[in-house]
Amino acid sequence: MSEETVNPLAAQPTEAPVVEQVEAAPAAPAQPVATTNLKDFIGDDLSFKENIFDRLPLEEGENVDKYKALGDKFNSVSSLAKSYLNLERMLSKEKMPIPTDNDGDEVWDQAYKALGRPETPQGYQAPEGIDPDAKAATDAIFHEAGLSQRQASKLYARIAKALEDNANNQQQQSTQSIEQAVQALEADFGPRGGESYQQALDKAQVVAKHLGLDVADFWTMPGFASRLASQYDTLMGSKIRGVENTSITSAQSIDEQIHDIQNNPSNPYYTAYRDGDRAAHQKVLKLFEEKAALALG
Repeated sequence: MSEETVNPLAAQPTEAPVVEQVEAAPAAPAQPVATTNLKDFIGDDLSFKENIFDRLPLEEGENVDKYKALGDKFNSVSSLAKSYLNLERMLSKEKMPIPTDNDGDEVWDQAYKALGRPETPQGYQAPEGIDPDAKAATDAIFHEAGLSQRQASKLYARIAKALEDNANNQQQQSTQSIEQAVQALEADFGPRGGESYQQALDKAQVVAKHLGLDVADFWTMPGFASRLASQYDTLMGSKIRGVENTSITSAQSIDEQIHDIQNNPSNPYYTAYRDGDRAAHQKVLKLFEEKAALALG
């Protein structure tokens, strides 16, 4: 078989060009995101440059207004540093809850403790002179209300002042009442210290004892002693309660002896009576028995 004739006029077949494989160039490394240096916002005098907080980079979703507000509050590194240090100091302390009306006693007790309330009502300190029973009742109220010692001290200072003022007022009123009563007795029986004045006072005391009126409040009533003294002869002369007129002087003498033993340091029985000596007390008891016998007639 003859070979296939190739027409020389036909286009000669060509081979497909060989395509060289070219490796892709490596991707360029990611450029770092620009960050803001705080130094860029600080002037030579350590004050912040204008609009520093407006130009701070923000995370997505952050509120730009809260940063703008910082510009009104801090204008230098110093003010910002002080604020930060104060914040650190506050956070380093024991955290205290802020209770609400809906919280139970446990939450409130924790807050009271953090504010300085003593562990128990007995832990409150009060000024001297406060009655112990009154203090105990007041401390219980303070503790239930959650008061700190600082608060209690301020209230106790006011209480003590009020008590002192009240005592002074009562003393002043008592002094005025006594003076008025003395003046009333003087008007009827002469000056105090005089014989007529003393006799009238003695008569008034005897009548008051036998009528059960020997009470301090009565003696401070102007005119009380004078009225009793004026009734002495009538009441005693009529032998009210069986008291003989002649026994009054003896009864007064016994009262003076008892008073002298109990109150006069120069009395020979005074020290023994104060020390609880049996014989001295028997002496006073015997005097009371003698007085009772005179009263019974």
